[in-house]
Amino acid sequence: MYVPELKMTREELCLAEVLLDTAAEQSLDLDFLLPDYEPEVFRLLKTRVQPVVQQIHVNGNRLELGGVCNVSVLYLGEDQNTLQAARQSAPFSKTLELRKAADPDCLVQCVPRCYFVNARAVSSRRLEVRCGISLRTKVMAQVTQPVVSDAIGEGIQLHKTPVTCCGRRITAMKSCTMSEDLELGQAKPAFHSLLDASYQIILSEKKIMANKMIVRGDLVTRILYCPENGGRPETMEWSEPVSQIIDLPGVDEDFICDIHADQVNGTFEMVRGDGECRTLSAEWTMLFTAVCDRNEDKYIADDGFSCQFASTPVVETVPLGRVVTALSQTVPVTASMAVQSCENLLALLPTMGEYSCRSEEGKLILSGTVEVTAVYSTADGIMTADKSVLFETGVDVPVSENISFSPTVAVSAASGTLSGDGIDLRLQLVVSGNVYQTVNARMLTDLQVDENQPLTRSDAALRICYAEPGENLWEIAKRCRTSLPAIMEENGLADERLPERQMLLIPMLQE
Repeated sequence: MYVPELKMTREELCLAEVLLDTAAEQSLDLDFLLPDYEPEVFRLLKTRVQPVVQQIHVNGNRLELGGVCNVSVLYLGEDQNTLQAARQSAPFSKTLELRKAADPDCLVQCVPRCYFVNARAVSSRRLEVRCGISLRTKVMAQVTQPVVSDAIGEGIQLHKTPVTCCGRRITAMKSCTMSEDLELGQAKPAFHSLLDASYQIILSEKKIMANKMIVRGDLVTRILYCPENGGRPETMEWSEPVSQIIDLPGVDEDFICDIHADQVNGTFEMVRGDGECRTLSAEWTMLFTAVCDRNEDKYIADDGFSCQFASTPVVETVPLGRVVTALSQTVPVTASMAVQSCENLLALLPTMGEYSCRSEEGKLILSGTVEVTAVYSTADGIMTADKSVLFETGVDVPVSENISFSPTVAVSAASGTLSGDGIDLRLQLVVSGNVYQTVNARMLTDLQVDENQPLTRSDAALRICYAEPGENLWEIAKRCRTSLPAIMEENGLADERLPERQMLLIPMLQE
């Protein structure tokens, strides 16, 4: 008897693996020495710490993070009517160990924030600041799982099923710089010193082409500054167009892509004309991150056996991820801040706090905090007040089960109005990221055939079997060691699962 040699074809499926999920901490100590031309410190009001990640590099099993921490100490001088700031930027770096070596293009999410700060005046011209920053970091790698997709020889029978899952993920990071001269508005007083600055890239368009993505949007810069002749602090906002081409080898229009640029830092130089400064020469560094996924349809085996020899299938249940959509939504948040004797609201300084996303009863729930500092004036001078705004809101997605979402959340706008009890806050959050759905699927990873144990075969061409309602024809084929398609054809059946009790003719495979 001639027995064809067993030949199995395997397909590799892409699975997500978490190599790191932690909040790494880094402490910084800074020493401020005020220049002679700045007023002496009378009272400290607020210390703001804004960390920005500028470099992300995977090297084997090490993740190397680098960035800059912008620290601004707001204080009042002796007259108590003019807000001043001592500003300093300090570099930071952190190296984290991954569970195992990863490709340089694995997905890295890093959200920096300040979790504590302590400032004190050592003297009227010297300040000491101690702060701690948290780097909420998640590293996702793709691993391949070989599964059996086809087999011939030795009487092999396979049960196949279609699956849809993510193929090879493509990611890219691009750092770039941009410079521009910013003019103060005609109604604004001349610039003396910078008190605080924030930056936001609002993307309005993305176009996916072969091997690249073109993104366009606006870089919004907001500053709080001290006017040249003193007095109340002023705010100014600029919007500059920004566009970038990001190389993504292998990407085409079938991919679902998330793009964000939440790590932005800026520096300013005063440009004086006619003895006063009405122009700031600005330079920004930006880090764009693109994550691109595409679903692929596969036809793979989830069970198998040999009709001629004793055989043992190796079956595993594997969690497969499917990309659902690239989400980008604006979420409104409102709150009230209690302040006393507020006459004028001068500025709102928001900072994104901790946040998380969970799936609950088929919905995505986003929750977290936004730390808001209000700068306002009273009859006694300039004051600050802090509010930790808690929020929880549902996020609209087109699926309802087994959802996973690791979003990027940023504050895109903040405004407030005075009320009888204080300040009514209105915030806008931008939530973005790729949404995935996880499906557990049975996969045949191997089929072990023992050629030393041939099966006893019947000489009959047909057998009769009485099947119960709901019984699966594949299980009957396994029990009888014959072909599933042959049973369905012989009995004129289109579905593997029987709707009612019936007699079946079971054709037996012949040599």
